[in-house]
Amino acid sequence: MFANTLTLTIDGTGRTLKRNNQDNFGSVYFFEDATEIITMKIRHDADNQAGYPHKRHNVTLERRIFATPTSVEKYFTASVTLRHRDASAPADLLATWIGLNTLVLTLDDGLVLGEN
Repeated sequence: MFANTLTLTIDGTGRTLKRNNQDNFGSVYFFEDATEIITMKIRHDADNQAGYPHKRHNVTLERRIFATPTSVEKYFTASVTLRHRDASAPADLLATWIGLNTLVLTLDDGLVLGEN
């Protein structure tokens, strides 16, 4: 089980997300201050794809920055789904995720600006 608090750093500023719900299949973490609300959900599930049992791991982050007298409310979401067959080693999934994450970080602004 992850810790009851996790630190999310955005633009060099850390936010302490506190777990406010935990069940057998995942957790919900929450942060709120005067300017924003952040919710992060971690979920685990199992399903069948093409007749093979799979394990699925999801992380979803939602961030809402409150409106001010001079700016509109802003809303962002980011998520990742990792999936592997039961017969596959979780370490190989982790290596694949690290490789993809490293690549996505190099794509930088182009990804969020809609480059293909």
